[in-house]
Amino acid sequence: MRNGNLIQLCSGRYYQGSGVLSHLGGDAVLLGRRALVVADAAVWPKVEARVLRSLEQSGVDTKIWLFSGHCCPGNVRSAAQAGQAYGAELVVGVGGGRALDTAKIAADHMGVRAINVPTSAATCAASAWLAVEYTDEGAFVGNNWTRYPPFAVIAELDFIVRDCPARLCAAGIVDAMAKYPEISYNIQFSNQWEKNLFSQSAQLLSENTYRLLLEHGCETIEQLRAGKITPALEDCVCAALQVTGVISAMACGGKQAAVSHTLYSYFCCVHPELAAGFLHGELVGSTLVYQLAVNGAPKEAQEALNRVLRALGMPTCLEELGLKETPEEADRIFAFLAERMPVETPKELQRLRGESDVLFHGLRDSAGKLQTKRGEAHETGI
Repeated sequence: MRNGNLIQLCSGRYYQGSGVLSHLGGDAVLLGRRALVVADAAVWPKVEARVLRSLEQSGVDTKIWLFSGHCCPGNVRSAAQAGQAYGAELVVGVGGGRALDTAKIAADHMGVRAINVPTSAATCAASAWLAVEYTDEGAFVGNNWTRYPPFAVIAELDFIVRDCPARLCAAGIVDAMAKYPEISYNIQFSNQWEKNLFSQSAQLLSENTYRLLLEHGCETIEQLRAGKITPALEDCVCAALQVTGVISAMACGGKQAAVSHTLYSYFCCVHPELAAGFLHGELVGSTLVYQLAVNGAPKEAQEALNRVLRALGMPTCLEELGLKETPEEADRIFAFLAERMPVETPKELQRLRGESDVLFHGLRDSAGKLQTKRGEAHETGI
């Protein structure tokens, strides 16, 4: 916005509801009649017939490229080469966040647009302009800014609600909740935050989303497990898939991230076994109470978030990821934060270190005992 910088707000079209997959073919044919379908190999058999029917009814021919692994150079290159050899005029991404990010970058390499069909509400990757890149081995690389955001997102609730593990939606809720604590941190403590109408609007929208998910996130998961589509569930899915992508764009993309997403990068780079064993939102959520603590949020606010994380079955600290506190581990973590965020003063780094007990072990109750995800308590010092 300032200095003539481009402001690009995520996907231009967003459909959400039961039966909205019928729009896929009609939107695809606006872009061309030959589509490369980049589909998550694990979910494709469940959705194949309906996706292909919508495309075929609009006269769009397809080539299927099945995705597995990471959004990495090898996968992007293979998908783009398959699409170019086929003469594809658009890419249709189907699946979870990594498959959709791969579809976005492959489309960019091909010089065409992408339409995304998320099969879960685990991240805002379907609509976000940026895509998160990894090495072929799964180590975090950074954000890739394609030339264009997705042309459209089609959030078919029959896929997301009735044929998707609740764990994925819970992870998406937590990842969406992270925007408000992280933006709040940047406003208070970071010189990277540019104050303008867009960023201030991102702050307000992220706060509204956070409060919505804090209040309705748990009931949404119960409704999802029961296969019920309710207004509250629709709001939470929209928050995770689309609104969070808008917030990211208005907050200058990756600059909305702070401690929790930087620590997610740490896990990918230093502890790839955690990235392999936990979802993106679960890893972000494991440090979200710590993010509130370093923000200086009241204990009541920390406890409210902690209760929601526990109710959703999310890890609430590093200990619950299986990561033990040692001097070496702590030094690596805070050196990583200092370099990657970046942390600009020794005082700020010391403030982050001052809440390391919350980071590693979680909140303590009024008796000084650690509160675990199961509501049990352990003696201080264990």
